[in-house]
Amino acid sequence: MQNLEQLKDLLSTPKRIVITSHANPDGDALGSSLGLYHYLKKQGHRITVIMPTEMPQFLNWMKDFDNVLVYENTRTFSTKIVKDAELIFALDYNGLGRIESMGSLVGDSKAYKVMIDHHIDPDDFCQAVLSDVTASSTCQLVYEFIEMMDDLDQLDLDILNALYVGILTDTGGFRYATSARLFRIVASMLESGIDNNKLTDLVFNSYTVKSFNLLAYCISNCLEILDEYNTGIITISHADHRKYNIQRGDLEGVVNFILKIRKIRCAALITERRDIVKLSLRSKGDFSVQKICSEHFNGGGHKNASGGASKKSFKEVIEQFKNVIQNDYKEELTKELVIEL
Repeated sequence: MQNLEQLKDLLSTPKRIVITSHANPDGDALGSSLGLYHYLKKQGHRITVIMPTEMPQFLNWMKDFDNVLVYENTRTFSTKIVKDAELIFALDYNGLGRIESMGSLVGDSKAYKVMIDHHIDPDDFCQAVLSDVTASSTCQLVYEFIEMMDDLDQLDLDILNALYVGILTDTGGFRYATSARLFRIVASMLESGIDNNKLTDLVFNSYTVKSFNLLAYCISNCLEILDEYNTGIITISHADHRKYNIQRGDLEGVVNFILKIRKIRCAALITERRDIVKLSLRSKGDFSVQKICSEHFNGGGHKNASGGASKKSFKEVIEQFKNVIQNDYKEELTKELVIEL
């Protein structure tokens, strides 16, 4: 980690610390933030977690979920806290654009900034940086950060449960982005007493009747299969949002269901918001959706899971995505998917 000793010295006495993560936070964003929150709180620091936008309600059972501030709902109060902070942690994002309207506030702050993240091409806005694209999740890196601080003996179930949530969600229940290194960490977590069965159930069996009905609607009415390109697309219009009262988090995980079709190599969820169109892409094998998002849709992420956005019209974005797939990736998407066991 860059400037670890300097950071250790700063954390040796109580500080006013703000923990931030990206807009539209997922399990890794929330898990890493709450895990680090519980750890730093044990060290005597004054900690505030601030998310730019609303949090996923399927994780509202997590300890201290209700203590997290949502910037878009608490702008004046949160601004004062950020301005008073001595340290700011940037978790699960590596560019100020990822925290939307909080970006200039954090960027202008005189606080010492720490990045812990696993996405490619980090921007230079932090003094201390732990960036590793081979990590499964930012939660894994927070665990490793605590290890670097020589504080593994400080890990308790509050910290471990939060970190395990992010590992579960970012690996899709250990289906991708795994490694021997990760499983050694998970083994240590299990030995420390976390309940894998309970946490897995809370994370993955959390659909409400509304979200389950939405999933059925998406599959039955909004799914288009591009057979020739082994690609599936679900498109949700702004009219759909109004008609079915779709709220933030209601479409969580929908795009992953497209990959359950054996022949599908690339899956896309394209949603029309009030003033922007969002894309969530997933893939199998070596096909990189990160490249598509970074080159065409102002986004990024990981090889098999990325996101992007566009100011173009809903119809234009759908056509653009199809054209990119058809013109640039046909050969990759139609080659035989070889699975070696």
